[in-house]
Formats: sequence, structure tokens, C-alpha cells
Amino acid sequence: MPKLHTDRLLLHTLTSGEARALVAGEPLPEWSFADGYPLPDTADGAGLFLLHLDREWGVHLLVRREDGLVIGDAGFVGPPKDGAVVIGYEVVPGARRQGYATEAIGALSGWALAQPEVGEVRAHTLPDNEASIGVLLRAGFREQEAGRNVRRFALSAD
Repeated sequence: MPKLHTDRLLLHTLTSGEARALVAGEPLPEWSFADGYPLPDTADGAGLFLLHLDREWGVHLLVRREDGLVIGDAGFVGPPKDGAVVIGYEVVPGARRQGYATEAIGALSGWALAQPEVGEVRAHTLPDNEASIGVLLRAGFREQEAGRNVRRFALSAD
């Protein structure tokens, strides 16, 4: 897994030990967390990674470069399947609406689409989560399906 970063973020790929600690609700001594981290879904994302243990398609801590604080996480639900990967992300409330999620999704999606086995990156969100919908649209995703319980988006290599 290459070291991914944006102008303002370092995307640190979780190790299996770090993922186990997050699932158990334990701190990560190497990292300082922003207020509100870990988030409610952090353990779920780390748990999905622990099911497949493929770091290339795992979870990344979003580390704000200006102060070194972990402000969220983003990553893949698992390795590619049928040419597609599913991505997820979350940012602490104090760092929202500042473009961090869009930067992280852009870096992860760009890397994924450069892999020969990936032709599409997918994401889904709740129908009323306007902030998340905005993140996906700004990152170049297009809406595929607007269901009653979920809205589905995709970003293609072409």
C-alpha cells in the first residue's frame, strides 16, 4: 500500500494491531485523537478490515498534517469484487465542512481506480445525509440509485 496523502492529510493505513485496539475501544499510543474520535462507526470499519486483513483494501486514519491529530477514518469495505470496491468515511464534528472528507475520498478513489482490478468505486449514504451526499458529489461520484433507505453513488475509471 503506498503512503497516501493530500495537501492537508496523511492517510495512515491501519495495521491489524491498531484495528484490534480500535475495536476494543483502546487508545493508539502512536496517535493523538481530535475531540470526538473514535467515532461511532470506527469500530465497525476496523472490524470489517479484520475480517479480510488485506491492508491494501483496509482502513486509514485521517491525520491532519497541521497538528498531527486523527480527525477521522476512511477506507474500503473489502478487496475488489467484480471490478468494484466500496468506500466509507467519517470525520469528527469539529473538522467537518472543511473539505477533509472530500480530500480523503479523492485520494483513496484515485489510488483504487489506478489498480488494474478496479473499474469502479462505490459508496452509499442515508437519503437525508446532505453533508455526505455533498462530499461524494464534490469527489466526482455520480448518483446511481436513490432508494427509500439508501442513496448509492459510484465513480468510474472512464
